[in-house]
Amino acid sequence: MAHKPRQQNVQFGGFQAVKTGTPSPFADIYYWVMEMRWPTFIGLSSGVFLTINLLFGALYALCPGAIYNAAPGSLVDGFFFSVDTLATVGYGVMAPATRLGHAIAAVEVLIGLFFSATMTGLIFARFSRPRQSLLFSRIAVIGRLEGRRALMLRVAMMRSRPLADAAAQLSWLESVETDDHRTFRRLTPLPLIRDRNPTLGLSWTVVHLLDDDSPLLDALAGEGRFMITLTVSGLDTLLATQSTGGMRYRREDVLVDHEFVDVVSEEAGMLRLDLRRFHDAVPIGRAT
Repeated sequence: MAHKPRQQNVQFGGFQAVKTGTPSPFADIYYWVMEMRWPTFIGLSSGVFLTINLLFGALYALCPGAIYNAAPGSLVDGFFFSVDTLATVGYGVMAPATRLGHAIAAVEVLIGLFFSATMTGLIFARFSRPRQSLLFSRIAVIGRLEGRRALMLRVAMMRSRPLADAAAQLSWLESVETDDHRTFRRLTPLPLIRDRNPTLGLSWTVVHLLDDDSPLLDALAGEGRFMITLTVSGLDTLLATQSTGGMRYRREDVLVDHEFVDVVSEEAGMLRLDLRRFHDAVPIGRAT
């Protein structure tokens, strides 16, 4: 029977794809473990912990008299002594009684040091890795800005501290036909009126001006595959770590001749961001 190539799902900012023929997860165990969901990670950690203790518990049970106060041949006593040894607790109720018992316990203590250090490092890394702190509008609009047509998308900072030196990149998945009549796709950067924001604390509307003969408009009106991607990154001013987020927009996510509802207002000298209407847009000219 033919071997089925391994597949891997790719997801980022609403973008979904499948990679076929990817290497085994054991080729990069650290990334594989970091990518797991918390329930899977806890289950895997618990399984490894139980497996180690069952193996050493069986060794102690197969060596009668190796452990003080352990019933001869008892897997249960061997298991719990293994737990005490692996965790370096050492309650003192049971202890190695022979040189063989000491040798097995010494090997287990060494494994326990590696196990504890590895688990501590993985748990810390999982808690400290950057989290999604940006909210992207679920829609993009094509409206007007200073008399010109413009593609507009917006993003907001979800945390209480602003994002410093925020940078935005907008790209369009363009289909290009070569001279030999082959077609390939490429992400073509779309220039922005402002691609950097010194401080992103509330909301930021990313704007790309459109010419009347823009190929983007032709692609939007066509029937082929259409996709726009927006990526925003910056420095989290509280955690001092890089924060990155992205969003993908398909043809049905782009509203033509619409404008975003205003979500920033000023009350009593204080700016207020209303996220309840962050994804709302209305036809151009309609009161908001």
